This record gives sequence, structure tokens and C-alpha cells, in this order.
Amino acid sequence: MKSTAKIKKKNILIIGAGRLGTTLASVLVIKPVPDLKVRYITSRTEKSLIKAKKIIGKHGREIIFTKDMVEGVKDCSIIFICTPDDEIEKVCNNIAKNAELSLKGKYFIHFSGSKRLEVLNNAKKLGAYVASIHPMKSFASIADSIRTIGGTVYGITFEKTHLCRESTEAKSLIIDIVEALGGTTVEVKDDDKPLYHAAACVASNYLVSLVNYAVEINEKIGIKSEDSLKGLIGLIESTINNIKKLGTKKALTGPIARGDTGTIKEHLDNFKKNFEKGDYLLYKVLGLATSKIAYENKWISRRTFQELKTIFMDGE
Repeated sequence: MKSTAKIKKKNILIIGAGRLGTTLASVLVIKPVPDLKVRYITSRTEKSLIKAKKIIGKHGREIIFTKDMVEGVKDCSIIFICTPDDEIEKVCNNIAKNAELSLKGKYFIHFSGSKRLEVLNNAKKLGAYVASIHPMKSFASIADSIRTIGGTVYGITFEKTHLCRESTEAKSLIIDIVEALGGTTVEVKDDDKPLYHAAACVASNYLVSLVNYAVEINEKIGIKSEDSLKGLIGLIESTINNIKKLGTKKALTGPIARGDTGTIKEHLDNFKKNFEKGDYLLYKVLGLATSKIAYENKWISRRTFQELKTIFMDGE
């Protein structure tokens, strides 16, 4: 999606000097965009501000790092709220109740994948435009995030209650910001955000749990976690590459894709010998889902699919 209008002169206030806020500020000052300027970064703690200032370095000489966001709101027309999800509404409400601040015509943008636009309602009531921009990216390390953020896809949500010039300009501004970050956009309806965010959690957070599960299985037979990871990471990376090339379903390999029911039975027999019943429930749930993919690919017969379903749904 390409924007239809270019950014006019706008200063940005970033509220939250954590991994997300610091990454966004760093990218926007290292590769400056005409008429789009990070002017303030605020945080509740001096420690976070000092760390952010050090990371951003010389490129951020004109940025004001402060614990007081009042001046930032006054001086900036774009407010990024980069706090934890449960703090977004509190931050917005604290700004909205400050009598000396005018919010008319300003843009309030939060970066939560799950929170709806309603958390910014009090800013909206005072004349602000509200939207959300969610990067489909893990921000475990600021340095790595700065280096790899280019090419990120962002889920964007904006108000479409009425078609007007202001609404079109707000949407264009959001897209321009994403393009300035080197990303692309996909629109997410406000009511669909919880499921959109659930998909992101499955792909990112639950992947961590899944790999940890594999490590724990190997630990049961005496393989150290660090040795296990060396082998598993290579397998995971090759699988990800296959998904990139072929898509999720066609990238499937392994015994279920081949219809090797005997191998699966051996897995479960050994689980029963070495694990408590609840400890291999995840294996059975994932096996059932994988069997469905193999059947949809027409790689296994209906008879084999039914046999696998029986194996994975067996109560023993």
C-alpha cells in the first residue's frame, strides 16, 4: 500500500524509552526523513532515558530526553505511545486531563497489536486523530531491532467512521511513517485486533515455547540444552527457509507428511515411558493439526488420516 500524500512538517513525541520506542527513534534519526522529526522522548525513569540517549548517540543531538511529557505534547503534532499495552490508556488519559494542553489536530498513535482504538478515546474527544501501528516483529534486542527492522510488515488501524479529507490525510500520514521506517502495511479492522494479535503470538511467542519443548524432550535422554539447540536451530532455520519459498502447507516434511504411522506410534510409546501424560499432550495436539495439513496436501490417504486421528485422539 502506497501513500497518497507526503508528510508535512511534523514533530514526533515518543512516550516510552524502552525497546520499541528507542528502536523507532533510532531508525528515524539515523535515516532522517524530510519534514518528519523526532523531537522528544519521554519516560517515567531517568535510567531508561539515559540508556536510550546512549543508544541513539550523536544522531539524536536535537532530541529532548525528559520525564515531563507536557512540553512534548505542546510542541509535537504526532504522539507515539510506546508503553506496555496496559499503560496506553492511562498515558492517554493523563494527557487528556491536562487543561493546558490542546490536542486538536494532533495524531495519537499507539503501537499495540491487541488494543483497540478505544484506549485513545479521551484524546479523540479533544479533537485528536487516533490510530495504531503494530510492527510484526520481535524486539528482544534494541541493537538487533535497529539493524533488522527494514522490511517489517506493520498492521495499521485507523478510523474510518466517515470519509473526509482529514481521515484520508491521517491514513496517508500513517503509511508515510511506516515507509519512513522501511516497512510495508496491512490494514487490520479495529474489532479484529485481538485475533490478529493472537496470530502474532502463536508465530513468535509460542515458537519459543515450542522450541523449549523440543529441548526438554532431548534433556529427557541426556542431551544438554546447549547441544540440543545447536542441532535444532539449524533444523528450524531450514524449515523457515522452506516456508518462505513454499508457504506453510507445502513446507511440511517428516513422518506425518510421509504417512509413517508406525514412527508416530513409536514416539508416543516412548513418551508414555518417559513423561507424565500431560507432558506429551502438546505433541498430540500438534500431531493432529499436522495430519490435517498432510491430508489437505493430498500427501496421505483418507484412511491414513483417520488412523493418525485415532492415534492422536486416543485417551491413553
